[in-house]
Amino acid sequence: MTNQQIKALQSIGKGIIESCNIDSIGAPSGAIYAALMGHGASLNQFNSIMDTLVKHGFLTHDSECHTYHATDSGMTWANKVGA
Repeated sequence: MTNQQIKALQSIGKGIIESCNIDSIGAPSGAIYAALMGHGASLNQFNSIMDTLVKHGFLTHDSECHTYHATDSGMTWANKVGA
């Protein structure tokens, strides 16, 4: 993976984490997917990105409400990226 690709993925992750922290209800998964799809991402890419952010503890996923929520560690990481 090139440095440019790493920076792009960090930027995407940061944007997703920040969007999941805007409101206490979190961010609807469909809205996040639509935003990524608008930039050419596939469903598999969306699932991979979101699963990775959840696996590393940066987001939680409420499967009943289909929403994602930023965690404290996710916000800490997002604040470091690009700083």
